[in-house]
This record gives sequence, structure tokens and C-alpha cells, in this order.
Amino acid sequence: MSASSSFSSVVRKRFLQKSSSLFSSSFLTRILPGSVTGVCASSFKEIRTTTTTATTIPSFFVQRKSENNWCRPCSVTIENFNSPSSSSAFRRSYASSSTELMTSRTSPTESAQQNNKEKKKKNKKKKKSSTTTTTSKTKAELEELKTLMDMKKPGKWYPLARTMQREIILHVGPTNSGKTHAAMERLKRASSGVYCSPLRLLAWEISESLNKFGTKCDLVTGQELKRVENAEHIACTVEMVDVNKVVDCAVIDEIHLIGDDFRGYAFTRALLGTPALEVHLCGDTSCVELIEKICKDTGDKLRIRNYERLSPLNVAEEHFSKKRLEQNIEKGDCFVVFSRKAVYALKSEIERRVPLRACVIYGGLPPEARSRQAELFNKPDSGYDLLIASDAIGMGLNLNIRRIIFNELTKFDGVEIRQLSSPEVKQIAGRAGRYKMSYYDKGGGVVTTTDDGMVLDGNRKNGDNAKSDIVKSSGVSGLQFIQNQLNAPVEALKTAGLAPTFEQILEYCSKVEGATLEDAMKALSSDAIVPKYYKMRKSDEVIRLAKYLENLGMEIEDHYTFSVSPTSVDCLHSMKTLMNFAKAFLNEGHVSVKLIPKSVNKHDRKSRADAQTRMNQRSVGILATLEEQHRAYDLYLWFARRMSAQFPEYSLAEALRVMCAHSIDAELQKLSTTATIESNSRKKKSEKKEEGSSKPVKQIEELDRKILRSAINRVNEERKNLSLLSKPATTKKATTTTSRQH
Repeated sequence: MSASSSFSSVVRKRFLQKSSSLFSSSFLTRILPGSVTGVCASSFKEIRTTTTTATTIPSFFVQRKSENNWCRPCSVTIENFNSPSSSSAFRRSYASSSTELMTSRTSPTESAQQNNKEKKKKNKKKKKSSTTTTTSKTKAELEELKTLMDMKKPGKWYPLARTMQREIILHVGPTNSGKTHAAMERLKRASSGVYCSPLRLLAWEISESLNKFGTKCDLVTGQELKRVENAEHIACTVEMVDVNKVVDCAVIDEIHLIGDDFRGYAFTRALLGTPALEVHLCGDTSCVELIEKICKDTGDKLRIRNYERLSPLNVAEEHFSKKRLEQNIEKGDCFVVFSRKAVYALKSEIERRVPLRACVIYGGLPPEARSRQAELFNKPDSGYDLLIASDAIGMGLNLNIRRIIFNELTKFDGVEIRQLSSPEVKQIAGRAGRYKMSYYDKGGGVVTTTDDGMVLDGNRKNGDNAKSDIVKSSGVSGLQFIQNQLNAPVEALKTAGLAPTFEQILEYCSKVEGATLEDAMKALSSDAIVPKYYKMRKSDEVIRLAKYLENLGMEIEDHYTFSVSPTSVDCLHSMKTLMNFAKAFLNEGHVSVKLIPKSVNKHDRKSRADAQTRMNQRSVGILATLEEQHRAYDLYLWFARRMSAQFPEYSLAEALRVMCAHSIDAELQKLSTTATIESNSRKKKSEKKEEGSSKPVKQIEELDRKILRSAINRVNEERKNLSLLSKPATTKKATTTTSRQH
């Protein structure tokens, strides 16, 4: 390597950014020794252009890789580099051999040369010792980081579970095969146990069913904690399982979600860390090989139990014609679409054309509202005989569905519009003909598609012409596509999700100077060394939230808590709510429910549609507003469970959330009632039938109104309690201020 290239690669950038005042002896000595092997005079010409006056370059030493470690000192001025002779002499002095360097041009003053020699002798030992110390320290830090990044044995993260002789019982089979029922029967008989649910709604249902059975059970979710006296069982969401509490039996439902890119880590943590003598896993056959590898690594004993579907599932011979909707539709039908907008559009269309009411279930609907809609649909005399749903029905709900009708065969997954996968079709279609429900004895379940069901011809990225890429025929009809997906072989899961713990993040930030939470999350997610059958979770949303809150100056513990909160990064209202909470948390140490911003109803007030359509649009807009508010109350409750001192208004937030959920129920019923009234006015023949079926509907609506009124009263009571609690503090503060004035 030439002398000029070595200098320009290390020193030039730093020298050009500094003014002439920075060229002190200590600065140059700190930067150059140990890192530079030569000096180029042309580089100093560039420095000359940045200075307006002649500046003397102090003596400094340049380390070489030859036997003579140090060259002679040199003291010249920048102006002198303008002459070709001095420039070539300077270049020769650092490009020649060590012998030539000893005979090259000396410095102008002998005194400066002697002083530098003395300083060299005094500081030589110090520099060597400091260099050795720095090198050893750097090596130690690198070894510590290497150890931190080594995650080849995630089972060792849970020492309590590793000390136990656990038995893993894997229940595998399709939907409606009784695998979860078998595991729950064992949980009921156990002296203590825990049920890990993928959904809050399912955790609620299990908690209620166990308590009704006589097995006292607590409920623990991210937002709720309901204790039952002397309870030895817990129903919780999978993220909330306690890996430090020993139990007799544990049930982890939907274990095949262990391969999910975002939530798979929670199922891995529950599997590796739950300290139970028996751990029952319920899922489909795709996870068998992966569970076998994990159990072999942890040393747990594994037993596999296979199940078959308890009721038949048939693909219809003909598709469902929407043109003949009035003749083809029947009670117990469930139409499947894949967006909130499509749910309400189809509900409005069906209720206008036929005198039947439809319930709705989709991902954005609060759990309380979903449970109520499922209850109305399952109840024979409720007056709600149809269901319009998204793929949210594929998990956690027992629904009395006779026929699944796919109105769409493609979905947007956040990146692209794609065909439904085989596991998705099996999970949704399997909800038809539920065992021991009213349609079980009538031939089981049926699955079909509408006549305008679409199949995507290849995978295309989402864009302006995404819809034009969807064609009605790609060589396979909708019914044939469903049949192929149901018959497709199960694709085995290859990896289980992992996520860095907070302790690992904290250790990374302590070892890497200046590292932020965002840096730690990125490094641990991308550079961690894991076994082949594990993968690090996708932390894009957590990293986005960490970056969003980075400039507030939080402590890393608080920053981490806010970043992993259940905030929707794509929802502007949720992001505003989070920022309001964070600012109040830092500035005041007290966060009130009042900081939740009001949602704006965005329905089109200038729509030229008819009065009925405008009324429906208004109701859908109100529902969107209520859903945003419900998510905000949920977020407050999530923080209150973890920071009760800073988020003290838990009772008020819970009352507001319940009121919001009942308001959503009332608005959904109003939406159904207005559409059905119009349908009845158009179809006089159905008036007699509707008169007979209107009584239970009115009774349900009246009951829901009473529930809503009681929820509103509870909110008012909680507000009064808060005002009473705050009055003494206000009086005390006023008294203190008055005494100071006196």
C-alpha cells in the first residue's frame, strides 16, 4: 500500500473537517499513531486550501510496520508544501526505507527535535501499555457481544422448566376434531393448571366455562386481571403465561402459530418455559416435526395423539348464485370476505334483498362485540340468521354454521393481493357443520363460492392495477380451487419464532456505547445466531414505535414498555393516543383517560346516495369511531396493568371500554333494523313472517339498551369517584398556596 493511499483513507476526512486550531500536538498524536503507515504531502495541500493563514504542523510520530517502529519527527509549515522540492522531499521521507528515513531532511530547529525525543522516551511505555489495555478491553467486549448474540440454546433461558421432567402431549388434527376438548378435560381434572389462548375472547370463554364447571379459574390478559378466590387455574393469553409458577397441567392452544412471523415467539416461550408436569399442545399436523426437534433439544418426553374430523365437510356441486340470492340463501349461511368495508357492503346488500338479519365478525371488532354477535347468531330465536365474517372466524369461536360461502378467494396480506393458502381455506371452511350443533345431524358442513368469486392468476405486488390482475378464470373454477386446497398435503413448519428478551436488549445497550433501543432491536433481530429450526420474529412495528418515541428522552425500561404496547402503527388515532400518554408520563408522571383524543367520523356527508344508503354510511362511520375509541381504552388498560401508579384511572377506563362495546352492539342492531325495514317494505309477502319474528328481536334490542344504560351509569359513577378522590388533593394544594401568600 502506498503512503498517500494510507493517509487519505484514515486521516484526510477528519483533517478536512477540522479548522486549523485543531492541529495541536495532542490531537495529532491521539489520531495518527498506531493507525497510519505513511503520509502524503498532497493531502496537506488540501488542508492548505481550508486555512487562510500559514499554520505550523507540530511534531508528530507515524508508526511503521518495519522493525524501526517510529520515524523521525518532522516540523514544517503548510505553506512550504506549495513548493515542489519540499513536497517531493516530504513524500520521499515517508515512502523510503527505514535507513533512508534516518538520513532524510531534519527539522529546522534542534531544540524542538530534542524535546520531541525526550517526550518520546517518557511516553513510549505509557502508549504501549494503554494500547495493550485498549486492545484487551476491545477483545473482551467483542467476546461478550459474541456471547450475547449466541442464542443456539433458547431452552436454557428457562431454568425452572429445565429442572422438571415434563411430558409433552401433542394433540393434532383438523378443525372440529375434538383435540382441544380432550386437552381441556385433562385440565379440568388437574389440581392446578393454566390455559394459554391465542385470543382474549377464547381466554374469556375458557375462564367462564371452567368456573361454571366448578373449577375456579382466574382470567389474565394484557388488559384484564380477574381473580377468583382460591383459584388454582388460570386462563390467559399466550403472551401472559407465567414461566415462574409451577402447575400440574398446561394447555397451549393453536400451537401451529409457533411459526408465525410476528406472534410465534410467544408460543415458543410458552412451550419452552411453562413449568408444568404435563404440557398439552393443540394444533394441526404441520407442527409435528418442529415440535419433535424442540423436545429433543429440551429433553422433554413427547407423545403424539392424532384426531379425525367428527363431522363431514362437503364441497357443493354448484356455486352460490348472487343473482338468485333470494332463492339460494338459507338460515345458517356464513359469507366470507376479507376486509371491513366488504363486510358492511355485503351485509347492506343482503339485508336489503332478503328479510333476514345478519351478524358481522371481523378482526377490528372488539372481543366483547364479537362474542355478542356470535351469541346472537347461535341463538335460534334471536332473529339473526346469517353471518358476514372475515377470516377472524377461523379461530376461537364456536359458531352454528351450516354453509361457508367464500365471496372472495383472494386477500391483501399487507404486501400483496394473493390467493388463499391451503391452511387458511381449511381453517375457515372447517367451521361449517360444527360437532353437536344443530347442523351436525343434517349432513355436516358445506363449503362453496359465489359466482363472482375470483382467483388470482399468479402473485402480483399491490399497486394501482392490482385489481386488474385478478381474473375470473385462470384455468380453475372457484369450487375446484376450494377442493384442491382442502385436498392439498399439509406443509410442515420449518421454524419457530424467537424474540430477544428485555434483559438481552439492556445488556446490548450497556456494552455498545451510544446504542439506542432501536439499534439493539435491529442488531439482536438480524445478527443473532439461532438454530436452523428457529427464527427471530419480525420486529418492524416495535422498531417503528421505538423510533417514533426516541426523541422524548425516556429511560430504556419505559421506552421498551411503550414500544411493545399494542399500538396500531397504521392507525393515526392510536399513534396520537400513544404520544399523548408518553408526554404526560414524562412531564407529569400521571396519565389520565381524558388524554385520549376524540375520533372523527369520516363518513361522506355530501354523498348523493339515497337516504337509506346515507343512513347506513353514517352508522358504519360511527362504528369506525367507536372501534378507535375502544382500542384507545384498551391501550390505557394495558399500561395500567403494568404502570398502575402512572395510569391510575383503570376503573374508569374499563367502564368506558364496556360502554363503548355495548354502543357498538347497539349500532350494529340499528344498522340491521334499518336495512330490514326497507326490505320488508319492498316485500309485502314476508310481512307476516316478520311480524312473528320481530318480537324476540325487539326483546333483544330492549335488553341491550338496558345493558348500555347500566354501562353509562357505571361510567358516571366512576367519574364521580375520581372527582371525589381529587377534591382533597386540590383543597390541600389551595391551602398550601394560601399559607405561602400569607
